[in-house]
Amino acid sequence: MRIIFSAIPLTLFGLLISGCAVPSPAVDLTPVEAELRRLGSDQEKLSGRMEQLQDNLTLLEARLLDQQKLVEALRQGAAAQKVTPPGEKTATSLPASITASPAETGTPPGSPTEIYLKAFADYASGRFDEAIAGFAAFLKYYPNSDYAGNAQYWLGECYYSGQQYDLAVAAFRKTVESYPQGGKTPDALLKMATTLRQMNETGQAEEALRLLRSRYPDTPAARKSLQTN
Repeated sequence: MRIIFSAIPLTLFGLLISGCAVPSPAVDLTPVEAELRRLGSDQEKLSGRMEQLQDNLTLLEARLLDQQKLVEALRQGAAAQKVTPPGEKTATSLPASITASPAETGTPPGSPTEIYLKAFADYASGRFDEAIAGFAAFLKYYPNSDYAGNAQYWLGECYYSGQQYDLAVAAFRKTVESYPQGGKTPDALLKMATTLRQMNETGQAEEALRLLRSRYPDTPAARKSLQTN
């Protein structure tokens, strides 16, 4: 009897061992991996769209700021009108920063404000060739205007929007070199870096960013370069 009962635990022990040795069914991870790759791709696309939206918002803010400045200049010009004793108004005079002396004796195609606003409207509407002609005319006839640096910057934006990257880089570089104290100069360096990256000129792009951060460290453009780099 002892022999019979002692064999039973041994049999159960053998079954337990053999049960542990049975391999578990293989789990197919292929669908999970594919889903993770898809989610990663979607996240990259979403990040790219968010960055593009941020760039568009920054550009829209810059456009509005330019327009607000010009509207204010027009208001100042209207306020400067003088009334003669008979009650007749003299010709409207705009601020000196707008009415810089033309560079040539030729007749400009309009007042500096008219030329600038027309070029800006063409740019905002996607008429880049017309905008390029307008900003070029502004720079030709009014190179000493306080808005010349802005016009030079938007000229670069026109070229960039038309995918004429070589001309865009040249326009942004001229903004930096000719108007170092201009309000658009930091933005010109940032956009120059973006354009150079489009051209696969990463070394020159990094140099433009280093120049931006060293010369204009406290500007929104410099802070944005740190976020996107």
